[in-house]
Amino acid sequence: MSDSPEDEEENWFRPVWETEDELDPPGRPQPRKALAEPDYGHPLLTPLARAQDAVARLEAKAEMASPTVVEGLRARLSYLEAAGWLSGAHTWIHPLDLALRDYKAVASYGAAARGDRLATVLPETVAQHADLDHVVETGAIGLDTATDRALNLARMWRRLSELHTWQPLTDAEAVQKTLQSLGFGRVEHGVIEDWLVGVYGREKGPDLIRAGRAARNWTCQPGVRDKDPDGMFLGVCLWCDKNRKAPIPVPFWCAPEQYHLRLGLKIGLDWMAQFLECVTAAAQIGLCELARLLEAEKKGADLGATARSYLPAALDVVLRTPVVTADSLAKALQVTPRAALGLLQQLMAAGVVREATGRASWRAFVLER
Repeated sequence: MSDSPEDEEENWFRPVWETEDELDPPGRPQPRKALAEPDYGHPLLTPLARAQDAVARLEAKAEMASPTVVEGLRARLSYLEAAGWLSGAHTWIHPLDLALRDYKAVASYGAAARGDRLATVLPETVAQHADLDHVVETGAIGLDTATDRALNLARMWRRLSELHTWQPLTDAEAVQKTLQSLGFGRVEHGVIEDWLVGVYGREKGPDLIRAGRAARNWTCQPGVRDKDPDGMFLGVCLWCDKNRKAPIPVPFWCAPEQYHLRLGLKIGLDWMAQFLECVTAAAQIGLCELARLLEAEKKGADLGATARSYLPAALDVVLRTPVVTADSLAKALQVTPRAALGLLQQLMAAGVVREATGRASWRAFVLER
């Protein structure tokens, strides 16, 4: 016989110690299973802690920054990532030179090399190295193709950072499209499916380690080369799949070149530890880039501007876009190129931007160092 409504209401307010434990199993209570003590001496513990700390600080500071600064950070990190991969696979080119190439502010490297004008299309690279022997030795004409692949990587990395609904690892066909967008041919579906089973079949473990494992396992697949960017990009895709709300994808390639050189010499746990060190160094570079953007934003905010001034809007464009020309700024603000050039000159006088090409005409402007 069920309890009456009055009894049920009384049971709701009855003290716990007066309630009969009818559902408790008979006999002596069983002891709980003790949790395994973590291995505090594990070789990945320290590098993992450093990497997670650096990535978390980058995410936290990006979350606090303005949308303008975050968009500019994503764009600039994408070229840093592309330059890092290009350095490991072919030769080093400054990220700003890649941005100039992407924004059609310079001609192809092959054409410039044939006309002995290579320094005019690689101004930042020349400023860093004082010569272009490393580019000429690689072959400037072949470098055009490698640069196009690097710029594909930059665009895909930026897409991954901006489109949180994009799921490039949904199935083998989605992975195939991602690889083709990076500039690769078709890979056998069986190879991709085997890799996906290995990636999602081992769900346990920190996200950074799972991303590194996924990247390493991809390079072990038939027909995949260690220096191709696809494996590491797929690892970043896996990390983003588990961290959809992150404002910035986990960086890797923008770590200094020596970190990547050490990674190529490692295997097993040592490889994973060095991968985490690469992530740490890359995230720290991201923090430096973010600090530079915040400083430029502060300088621009200190400039005097009337209610009718286009200067705040010009600063917004400069922060969002790694490379700005008078024409691109004029289109963005719907003003004349002459007026846009005047705004850029004001920002240059304030120490916010500088001219990047060294030319008297068709000039391009970037943030001050």
